[in-house]
Amino acid sequence: MKARRFSEEGLERFRAWIIDVRAIAKAGGEVPPVPDDLLVDDRYATATEYELPAKEPIFNTKMDIGIFCCQLVPDTHHEVVRGDAAFWSWLAARYFKQLTKGRTKIKEPRAYVAAIGFQEFYRHLMLGPYYIYFAARDVPERVRVLLYDEPTTMNEVMVQFGSYQTLMQNPEIQTVIQRLYFDTTKNRIKRGAGGKVNGAPRRLMDFFRQIEMNYDLRSISAQQMWDMLPAEFARFKGQSSTVL
Repeated sequence: MKARRFSEEGLERFRAWIIDVRAIAKAGGEVPPVPDDLLVDDRYATATEYELPAKEPIFNTKMDIGIFCCQLVPDTHHEVVRGDAAFWSWLAARYFKQLTKGRTKIKEPRAYVAAIGFQEFYRHLMLGPYYIYFAARDVPERVRVLLYDEPTTMNEVMVQFGSYQTLMQNPEIQTVIQRLYFDTTKNRIKRGAGGKVNGAPRRLMDFFRQIEMNYDLRSISAQQMWDMLPAEFARFKGQSSTVL
């Protein structure tokens, strides 16, 4: 089966359907599957050149989604496909059951209807993982802290850095964030990284924005950034179980 992309009518119908089923879920009702015609009827979606695998993929984590999407879409098509909201929205409809824990955890529409701007794209459960994984596809472990959890969750590190465009273009920053906040022994973010304590992700975002005014972050190594971190980050530096 070819992956498809929504028409304008299909996109609006999908958005309306999500609003309806989210209300059903909140009321404790059973959410139905995405209507078949919405996925395959030419009125609502047209075929692309991308062939879906015959075997259903399993998305235990956002990393799994990133890997799947990078296998589906050739690297050479990235610049075109990353801005195709209708394509990513159709993929979310196609794999809606997996993205919602069997249609039991329905998020707001932007999790399934893609927005392309940097303030929104990372919230989409197919486009966000694809874009982040693509940015680190040479060494995906650099972004595991952003993609380690299951699709319906949004950890604090992702919330703070998902819209940070510089992160997507800077492997050194990716490396620092991974080392600072990811516990490789527990395969999750470090204790305290999801809160408002000193050295938490929102404080690191403030730090990067501050030094960007005086430094070209593209010219600074991960180790140099690590050494520049203020004392408030010591609690997370001390928990580090990886090396730069």
